Amino acid sequence: MNLKYAYPGYQIDLADGIMRKCVDIVPKLLHEVGFQVGNERFLSHLEGKSSIRIEGGRVFFDIDFVKKNIERFITETTQRLAGDNKKPEPSGDWVVTTDGYSMMTIDVETEKLREATCQDLRNMIKLANSFGIGGYYMVMPQDLPPIMQVIACYKICWEMSENINPYDYQQPEQLPFLYDMHQVMEKPMPICLVIPTAMTIDPKDLDIFLDYYPVWKKHRNISFSVLDYPMVGISKPITIPGCATMCFAERLAVHLLFKMFDPEIELGISLQGGMPTDMRNACWAFGSPRAHLFQFLNTRILPNLCGQKPDYYINGNVRLETSSSAIDEQAGLEKMAIGLLAAMQGARSFSYAGVLCVDDIYSGTQFVIDLEIVKYIREVIESFNPHPDIVNIEGLYEECKEVSLGNDTFISHINTAKRFRNIIPSSDLIVREKVRSWMSHQKLLKDRAREIALERIKNYEPYHLPEDKQKELDKIYERAKVALTGYRLPRRRV
Repeated sequence: MNLKYAYPGYQIDLADGIMRKCVDIVPKLLHEVGFQVGNERFLSHLEGKSSIRIEGGRVFFDIDFVKKNIERFITETTQRLAGDNKKPEPSGDWVVTTDGYSMMTIDVETEKLREATCQDLRNMIKLANSFGIGGYYMVMPQDLPPIMQVIACYKICWEMSENINPYDYQQPEQLPFLYDMHQVMEKPMPICLVIPTAMTIDPKDLDIFLDYYPVWKKHRNISFSVLDYPMVGISKPITIPGCATMCFAERLAVHLLFKMFDPEIELGISLQGGMPTDMRNACWAFGSPRAHLFQFLNTRILPNLCGQKPDYYINGNVRLETSSSAIDEQAGLEKMAIGLLAAMQGARSFSYAGVLCVDDIYSGTQFVIDLEIVKYIREVIESFNPHPDIVNIEGLYEECKEVSLGNDTFISHINTAKRFRNIIPSSDLIVREKVRSWMSHQKLLKDRAREIALERIKNYEPYHLPEDKQKELDKIYERAKVALTGYRLPRRRV
């Protein structure tokens, strides 16, 4: 079919060689400005190393040393991209995952905004798993002493689900107990190294790394990663190349420092051009109509650095983002707009189902609505390649004759019965009816989503961890209560 469509293409791209020009300023930046470490324990391991100078807790790098490592990164990345040059195609599988990390929730029963509890986490796990959906934990329980919240989150996720993942920690005192839990579950424990401000690594995270480095060296059951938020105009330059340059300089510095500490430690280097922010309130702009533009330009950064210019673009996955703090029109329009555009660009994977207010609030009702949003998007996309019943004329004369003679009606005819689900299927959640019918119940989509959430939370039987592992997690949790709070907490189900 040679039909032409007036669908917009991107009228901007990264200028040839622009990322190389950006990366070329990094050696000078690391040589003249340096990278703030501020942890004497860590720096003591780097004393006397060649190619660096340590002064006032800041590490200054030799220019030629940095250039050599940049060239190595570009060469390896170019080879990797060349070996993966097959034009991508949209995945045939439609996948939804849940996230959250939220401290607040909108109560499904009362619809009131409040702090999340252990029971909320249990309920949201049941709700997600009742749809066969996994992802990351939805809420962080706030009905426990702060030092116990993360430990409870890990325990609840692992004892109730095989595919809802806990993540992160808040205090180093929690880590011995989390480490033991990871060993019970036979999973590597993640340790995150944060870059909180420009060209600086959190010294507290370095203490945690040093405490657990011998364990990693012996057992290799810990994973290290770097967190560097690309908040354009706030924590990074406001332009796409500028943000990517700053991220690259910081990640390269961390990579080099840890390679000097131990050549076996592999902390990846990356370039991230950022995501939209709200300059009025200095926060993320989740739900921004420009999110797709940032995502597109981010995919051009590495090829541009390596002298490549792909002539295709596939959006691999998308977050159902919103900055709304309520289950309202803003949440609906932002999630739908972002999800639909991404799907038209090839995305078939959708995360952040149920998440509101960036990720401050989680809602079970919104989760059900988000699943419906993805179903709606899928139907829109698949209608470009519809079931052939929509143009089927088999039996057309007989159908017209029977209805015209009064022997049948179109709505009850066998042709309609056989084909309507393939031509115009109806949603269970989106009810289309006239006003007199609606006035008999006056339910809205949110009301139906809430009823579905309540029913599934009430009736779904969750996964149960094998008894031996459950006993071990229980023991670790009890030890943590005594050690971290100084007394036994009231007996309650956690």
